[in-house]
Amino acid sequence: MKNLIFCSAAFHVPQYSHEKRENEYYFCLKQLKRMLPENFDIVVCDNTVKDINNIKNNNLKQLLSSVQFLCLHRNIGQANLGMGELDELIYTSSQINFKNYDKVIYFTLRKIVTNPWIFEKVNAMKKNALICNPEFLRLNNNYKFRYSPATPNLYNDMFFALSTKLMLDYVNYSKKRIQFNLQNRVGSEQNLYKFINERKIDYEWLKCLGLIRIDYNANNEIQLI
Repeated sequence: MKNLIFCSAAFHVPQYSHEKRENEYYFCLKQLKRMLPENFDIVVCDNTVKDINNIKNNNLKQLLSSVQFLCLHRNIGQANLGMGELDELIYTSSQINFKNYDKVIYFTLRKIVTNPWIFEKVNAMKKNALICNPEFLRLNNNYKFRYSPATPNLYNDMFFALSTKLMLDYVNYSKKRIQFNLQNRVGSEQNLYKFINERKIDYEWLKCLGLIRIDYNANNEIQLI
């Protein structure tokens, strides 16, 4: 059966070059399409542009035209990035019929997927949730390596997968909590952790994700997740 991957995006943010950021997203989406099994559909939701014509990178525009592309005309994530991403998920669930899919992946798009393994794990899921909280291998500009341990009391939400029914439950759960989370600076990873544990959801566990990202806030450090 078909599965869906929801991709959260923020193409234009004021503190970074739009040109460089669009180019980064282009290669992230291109690599995702290369690695994704054929039974997955892609929907990308952005909360920083009005429509596809606000994007200047023609390669990115062409690639977005080959998937489902949504624009959310508000950005509540400027002070709490994770809540902005959750708001995109909630909006996407109102525009796309999740019930047409067996499983739904939540994925923050500004990552390089190195292999299709995580998607194969989704296709093979026996339980209703596939989650993780991996340590990061970090490489700074001086070519120094270090591991950072997993943070307790959260589940990483760069990537997780839920059965469609459970993802719709998570959407409704998050709708009710989003204002509280904004007011109390609760992150989306803590939100996911509370949902899984409050509902006592049985899950499958990933030790790693095989994703690469550039952390702008750590002097463009490269991270293997």
